[in-house]
Amino acid sequence: MPQLLDSEWLATINETLKTGAVNQGQQAGREALLGIQADGSHLTADRFHQELFALLTAPDLVAAVKQVSGLAAIRPLQFDLLTKAPGGQGTPWHRDRDFLPIDRQSYTCWIPLDPIPEHCTLVYAEGTAMLPPEQSDVPDQASLRRLLVRHGAPMRQLPAMQPGDVDIHQGQVWHYGPANNTPHWRRALGVAFVAEGTRLCANPPGFAGPAGARMRSTTLCTLFGAEAEGALVQGSRHPVL
Repeated sequence: MPQLLDSEWLATINETLKTGAVNQGQQAGREALLGIQADGSHLTADRFHQELFALLTAPDLVAAVKQVSGLAAIRPLQFDLLTKAPGGQGTPWHRDRDFLPIDRQSYTCWIPLDPIPEHCTLVYAEGTAMLPPEQSDVPDQASLRRLLVRHGAPMRQLPAMQPGDVDIHQGQVWHYGPANNTPHWRRALGVAFVAEGTRLCANPPGFAGPAGARMRSTTLCTLFGAEAEGALVQGSRHPVL
């Protein structure tokens, strides 16, 4: 969705996040991917950015998610800063829901903070979105290759994106992020929305594999509490929209 969000607002937030990263020593050129870690160690109980939260719950963005999902009411589950350094490696093929402790579909908004050239944007195996989760759940790379050959088509790469553009995809589609072979940092925001009535589940059917197990557990315990299994997604940081 082109220019859904205010690019000037995004530029202000981008500068704030970059300043914070420098202050925390996170801008070393050797880092390929910052902001999110596979074990969930990037999450802290007091992790919150009020202006960023306001952006991610902006009416235009919420309306777009509802339009894509067909849902009448949604809640933000979590958000992350996704950062690739110049020369950073690609993000491997994955399904977002493998890393989310929820019992139903999610919808991720990918929001670039810097211009993203076409050869660096996300690539989707769109055919996998139509499969039952259990059928698209694969245990190894060989199984993934077979899945993509048999069910991945059509393959689609996003066009070049500018700050203000937004991509929205559902949580069970397989996709990957190419390497950042530019001399510039590539920063984007990722926010996952879920339907009102979604419950927390550390091992959801079709998404209970080991690849995301630690992240699911950490997300559940850190953001919702160790005893939250089976509870509804709710609270001031997960408002119904």
